[in-house]
Amino acid sequence: MHKLHFALLLATSFCFSQTLSIESGGFVIINSNSSVSVDGLELSPSVAYTLEGPNSIARSSTSVVVGDNSSIERIYELSNELTDYSGVLSFRYLDTELSGIDEAELVLEVLDTNDVWNNVVPSIDDVNNILSYDFTELVGFKKVTASASSATLTIKTETLNDIVRVYPNPTTDKIIIASNSSQHSTMFNTAGQKILESNALELDLTGLPKGVYLLNLQNPQNQISTFKIIKK
Repeated sequence: MHKLHFALLLATSFCFSQTLSIESGGFVIINSNSSVSVDGLELSPSVAYTLEGPNSIARSSTSVVVGDNSSIERIYELSNELTDYSGVLSFRYLDTELSGIDEAELVLEVLDTNDVWNNVVPSIDDVNNILSYDFTELVGFKKVTASASSATLTIKTETLNDIVRVYPNPTTDKIIIASNSSQHSTMFNTAGQKILESNALELDLTGLPKGVYLLNLQNPQNQISTFKIIKK
């Protein structure tokens, strides 16, 4: 096991294009004073951490789009969620991947087990193009990328003056929109694809897969409420 760990560290020091694959029943231990870097994504746990198989880490260059916002052109994806991790997560990027985003505006985005993007404000090394964040509480994630702080992938729940309510949430079949004005509904999945549009105050979700969705409601005054909807 120590030989596997050492070989992995050597390979990632000299090979920028690489994926990590761990077969079922296999594992890699990262000690608290060590780190593993896979194609620019580095894990430096605060306590010894075990990467268990089956799992793999790979990088792609297709931006993630959620609503009108998109990430930079670098995404790391794990085949299975990395769970109960604490420590530093470092993310390398190229200037050509920023899609016009100012480096000073970058935030780290991690996709959790509920398919919800969450952002954190990292330390930015704009000389070496590295974003770093120390997770002091246990987190789990299956994708990592970066976006602009003013246009994050994170789903935010907002209500305008307590006028608009959406229930039941979570739901298994439908949601009801309670409002003293008409609302135009637009629903997106976590990939940013529009899947529903309606002017009705009751939305039938029975045909949708289980997961997390983003619901935008717009009233006649063009005020917008945004809700995270969980379909069970």
